[in-house]
Amino acid sequence: FVFRRGSAERIDLLAQYDQAKKDGSPFAVADVTLAGETKRAIAAPANGRITFHVRVPDDGWLKVSLGVKPEAWEKEGNGVYFFAGVSDGRAFEQLFNQTVNPYANPSERRWIPVTVDLSAYAGEEMDIVLNTRASGPGGPPDDRGDLPLWGVPEVVRR
Repeated sequence: FVFRRGSAERIDLLAQYDQAKKDGSPFAVADVTLAGETKRAIAAPANGRITFHVRVPDDGWLKVSLGVKPEAWEKEGNGVYFFAGVSDGRAFEQLFNQTVNPYANPSERRWIPVTVDLSAYAGEEMDIVLNTRASGPGGPPDDRGDLPLWGVPEVVRR
């Protein structure tokens, strides 16, 4: 990918879905509507990881929306723990984490936008790693109602 100063170009991670490394199953791509807003999304397993290899542009940012499928909103559970970061193939650096629990928090029955600064990795070949866990760190294992979604993941220039 070629990025030029001031361009609005982006890396559409969904376009790389077939080549992405997937750990856990099942994964699928679908159009999903949350709170009236439809996005193309990756449906992930409760405990899964999907990895995309990209060259990070100058002023690069990861943009993604987090969600949980509506059929899980009324199911008890402790939510889905989402976390993402980058890897150079030797080490993983976590850049954000968030638990989404639409059962306990009805305000989370929507797409939740996340934007992560990748500018420290400008020009580098890196793996963008999107992870889901049935429970956050220290929490008891509980995958009830865990139907996580990564909406429109992309790397953009700011």
